[in-house]
Amino acid sequence: MSHGNDVVNPLNNVPLNLSQSPNSIQATLLSTKREVSTIPRALSADDACDTLDQRLSSNWVYPSPQQFFNALTRKGYRMPEDQMGTMVQLHNFLNEEAWREVLEWERRWNPNSMSPPHLAQINGKPKELTYKAKSLQWANWAMPSRFPARRPFDRHDWLVRRETGELIRYVIDYYADEPDEEGNPAFILDVRPASDSLSSIQLKCKTAISGVWGSFFGSESSSKELPT
Repeated sequence: MSHGNDVVNPLNNVPLNLSQSPNSIQATLLSTKREVSTIPRALSADDACDTLDQRLSSNWVYPSPQQFFNALTRKGYRMPEDQMGTMVQLHNFLNEEAWREVLEWERRWNPNSMSPPHLAQINGKPKELTYKAKSLQWANWAMPSRFPARRPFDRHDWLVRRETGELIRYVIDYYADEPDEEGNPAFILDVRPASDSLSSIQLKCKTAISGVWGSFFGSESSSKELPT
């Protein structure tokens, strides 16, 4: 796949060999250090790794602040350079939290699995609302006292490969939550399997039933706070 003269990795929609060189509009140098995630890559992702850093790791590798800045600039965004480190930290944190919730779903499906799932593909769709997000907005319009006016600031579709080879699509809606008592940002991640396969529908039904039972004993907040 290509955008203009750029060849794009079809597994995460990021240009292959995204530059680590300073952009012409930069006034300061940004770090080129990349962090290795805890998210295993599916074997099918090996042939489309964007850099040597990615090819040498069995896990997905996050972009550096310099790459993040270059990617945003390419899309027409002008972000303060001194915020790139924090933005990358937030990006990585949210991905790790999303993966942790994917693993929780997968444990419900097969608690005896001997091999963890692997992430095969990432597709960002920030401008496409999921049916659930649309429904919540309609509910807010109809009953504003019961449903908060909240719109996701981002959406991801993740393709997850199980140890059996089965591919399951997960949908993730990212919401901004109220800051904590110290003013630190907080977020809500709505992570669930997409309803496009029988196993996903079965898993959602199983989780819904256990959730009704668990509601008698209280529920756990899904708000995520960025570590300071």
